[in-house]
Amino acid sequence: MKPEEIDIVDDTTIFEAPEESKWKKIVVFIMGIGLLMLLFFSIFSDYPLAGIIRGQLQSAPLENNVITLDGFSIIFENDVHRELQQIYFAEQKVEFSVCLQGANVNADYYIHSFYQPVMYEQSFNHVIFEPCSSDSLIILHSHPYKSCLASQTDLKMLKQSQEKNPAVLMVVMCEPARFSVYD
Repeated sequence: MKPEEIDIVDDTTIFEAPEESKWKKIVVFIMGIGLLMLLFFSIFSDYPLAGIIRGQLQSAPLENNVITLDGFSIIFENDVHRELQQIYFAEQKVEFSVCLQGANVNADYYIHSFYQPVMYEQSFNHVIFEPCSSDSLIILHSHPYKSCLASQTDLKMLKQSQEKNPAVLMVVMCEPARFSVYD
């Protein structure tokens, strides 16, 4: 489009800019949104931030010694959670594991005690330990701070444990009072 000349009464000539196509505006807008989405996903899909966000969405906080989930709850009795926190703070530089014991009543898990299995290897981001006994209700292990997602190795171990005890759960402790639960 060429600029159009407009004559004004006092002999001044003004050029009017051509009107942009509506399609061009729409295409530029869509490309802008696409670039913003690409930037957003490139930032938030990179490890570890994406895993932290997914973990926070999948995990549940402990409130009044209860983890409330869809369809069931885990209730910590007898200062079990306080003792778990003591281990969590003492073992912050390495992962740890515990086997939680109690009763499964009306789909809820009442945890009254735990023991630590033999741990063969511990590091910042993994723990290798002796399997929990078949009467354990929950296999709990810690992960680095805010890393709440179970690994493929964790899920494989859960599946193997459920062959012996179908009611067993696996719990990842990723903060002093935040847990991811896998059944």
